[in-house]
Amino acid sequence: MTITVGLIVEIAVNLIQQLLFIGFLYLFFDKGENKVKNILAFSITVFLLFMMENYYTFHEMTFNHLDSLITVIVMILYSLIFLKGELYLRIIMPLVCYGLNMIIAFATIYLMGAITGKTIAESVEFSTAFRYIYLIVVETVFIIFLWLILRIRKKTITLSNPYDVFAFIFIPLLCMIAMYTDVFIYQIVNFDSRILALIIINLFVLIVVSVLVWFLLIRISNDNQVKTDLLLSRQREEMYRESVISSGEQIRLVSEIKHDMKNNLSSIYSLIDNGQYDDAKRLCLDCSESIAKVYTPINTDNPTLNAILNVEIEKARQNDISFSYTVTDSLEFVSSTDVVSIIGNLCDNAIEYLSEIDKSQRKMSLEITVRKDYRIIMCRNTILSSVLSVNPDMKTTKNDEALHGKGLSILRSIAEKYSGTLSCQEDGNSLEVTLVIKDTK
Repeated sequence: MTITVGLIVEIAVNLIQQLLFIGFLYLFFDKGENKVKNILAFSITVFLLFMMENYYTFHEMTFNHLDSLITVIVMILYSLIFLKGELYLRIIMPLVCYGLNMIIAFATIYLMGAITGKTIAESVEFSTAFRYIYLIVVETVFIIFLWLILRIRKKTITLSNPYDVFAFIFIPLLCMIAMYTDVFIYQIVNFDSRILALIIINLFVLIVVSVLVWFLLIRISNDNQVKTDLLLSRQREEMYRESVISSGEQIRLVSEIKHDMKNNLSSIYSLIDNGQYDDAKRLCLDCSESIAKVYTPINTDNPTLNAILNVEIEKARQNDISFSYTVTDSLEFVSSTDVVSIIGNLCDNAIEYLSEIDKSQRKMSLEITVRKDYRIIMCRNTILSSVLSVNPDMKTTKNDEALHGKGLSILRSIAEKYSGTLSCQEDGNSLEVTLVIKDTK
């Protein structure tokens, strides 16, 4: 009976091992569009490795580690032939995956031997029950590391604060330490069967706790992403609403000026004809001031950039803020959502501050310039005193922090997305916030 159970366990472990190896590669890399071909290639590769591992499990090898060599070669061939991605990664990742498994397995064995003073054979082969526990711990730790690599690769871990990061990393790490401690305890007590059930229950609880922590943190991460998306949606909604209002206001002003301009031109002509040049000059200046009240809308090749810039210019005008701008690139490689977030957050922070100070000091500028493959978006505004020394994180002063105060964090995430940087610095009586992003197209 013991032999039968042992055979079943070894065969099951061999199957799980190959599923982990090939499954990791399958999830890490992109696949072709033919799903049947993908599944067939995956199944055949797993089956071949499974049969090879079973053969060498129950037959003596003529060459040490031949099974390891064959497994690595098959994994590399599978990655090169059936998966898509960077060539060097398709060669390296099979080695990383297999090497990680070997490191975890041998590190566990040697660590147990160092703590208990027992040989490797005694640690792994002395007791069938102990070997089962050893396999559970090793495979669980291996799965944890593979899962982390996949999450980082897909960039699906978006934890919002250091406490989430601490929980995400250290709680599972503590659980792994506790699992290893259970193994060592069972080994130290010379595999006493009276505590075997307690050890297994404790291992099961620790694994469940790790999984639950990750599950809950992923849900928190998703909720944070939903909040961010909601914020961006509200920003876009507000932008289009204000754009429509601004356009209506400009149409009204243009209509009024057009209506008055005919009479003004006639009056100027009459004054000049009568030799009243000073009066004609003053009337020309009045007309010029009326025309200046209607700004010329931004007009680039990017409609979204036009809309958000025009909205911010109108906001500045309504708050009596002198707003100068230089636009030498239309940011066409940036998604519409990110364009709105970049310009909106940069300008809104400046407008919010300037609207609270004396009108004579309300000055800001926005520059969008090009330097090789990089785009530099810099917003500069006047400050009365150091802002960074008082509010280094530049948190919002608004009451509704759930929907505000995320500007810089959003800008940092955009900088990371486009392989760029975000910096804030003060120069005399001005504050500069600069976002640098790279055009990867």
